[in-house]
Amino acid sequence: MTKESGLSRYRWVILLAIIPIIVSSEIMWLSLAPISSLAEDYYSVSSLSVAMFSMSYMIMYIIFSMPASWVVDRYGYRASLIIGATMTAVFGLVRALYADNFTIVLIAQFIVAAGQPFLLNISTKVPANWFPVSERSTAAGLLTMAQYIGFAVPMLLAPMIAEKSGIPAIFQVFAGIAVVSAIIAIVFTREKPRIAPPGPTAQREDYSLQSFRKLFTNKAFLLVMFICLISMGIFNTILTLLESILLPRGITIAQAGIVGSIFVVAGIIGAVVLPIISDKLHKRVIFFIGCIAILIPIYIGFTFIGCFLLLCVLAGIAGFLTMGVAPILFQHGTEVAYPLPEGISLGVILLMGQISGTMFVFLFDLMQNTSGSVILPMLCIVILTAVELPAALKMKESKL
Repeated sequence: MTKESGLSRYRWVILLAIIPIIVSSEIMWLSLAPISSLAEDYYSVSSLSVAMFSMSYMIMYIIFSMPASWVVDRYGYRASLIIGATMTAVFGLVRALYADNFTIVLIAQFIVAAGQPFLLNISTKVPANWFPVSERSTAAGLLTMAQYIGFAVPMLLAPMIAEKSGIPAIFQVFAGIAVVSAIIAIVFTREKPRIAPPGPTAQREDYSLQSFRKLFTNKAFLLVMFICLISMGIFNTILTLLESILLPRGITIAQAGIVGSIFVVAGIIGAVVLPIISDKLHKRVIFFIGCIAILIPIYIGFTFIGCFLLLCVLAGIAGFLTMGVAPILFQHGTEVAYPLPEGISLGVILLMGQISGTMFVFLFDLMQNTSGSVILPMLCIVILTAVELPAALKMKESKL
């Protein structure tokens, strides 16, 4: 503890102890996404059944997001962290031990998915407990970055492990990571330092009907929510079904994993670069308009192009824009929702994204199986992206 500032150096240990379990949770989400065709053959199940493996995270976030936020608000972030870490580690092990039984694996996956909101929803509470105001954005950003890292790991590792050692080996490796991460998180975290850091404490959230009524009658916020509803739904669909989108054009499983990794890594870079530029320019709306306008031809390319190198380039651009503009859009949403607490407005945005993600994945799989091609559902993604453009053009910079 430094007496001059009242800051605990242990705050960085807290952060470093939490990051691995958040990474592990996201790894669990996309374990089978880059090898969906192999999983269908291995378990002799339908494409929708394998898609449900990833959809579990969207479904369970919808159900458990509010309970998780209540636990954080009522009992503190560490109680929520222990719940989420334990569910991730224990049922990650169940996935590994019963890797040959798809029914048990899927049930375990849904329980792991239920633990995710208990980990993600602490991202503002931890900085508020341990960090001064000047460092809270950095701390929250690092916790968000952990999610992005968790997206990239299975995209790169799952195809390599599956082709070399089989699907059970994937679950075993990822379970090992989750167990170690959970132990680190539980052993090394504390709820608060002895002396609170300078700055305001975290706000208590108001989950009243009046708060939600204010949000859903706020036209500026509704525009944000509309764009998030579509863009997050598309993002979740692409991450979940990337292999199904690319394999019909002669792309191998390993190559699909590389494309997915490039999408995510470029997104991590974009999530650092674009918000900085936005803050420097004091502009947000122009980024939404530009991003949507560029993504329309990018998704057309994803629909028809079969060249691996070109798909890598398109994936890099799409990831950079989609994941890079997301924090700007989230921030704009909280600004136009002011004076409602950030947790309420951001929580609603994320919840809507999970709902649309579940719907989009289901409808994409249905259209692909019905038409026998990815062209129809991919063209729907192009059209939905184009529909976002008029909404973005109506948006105005927030007064904040």
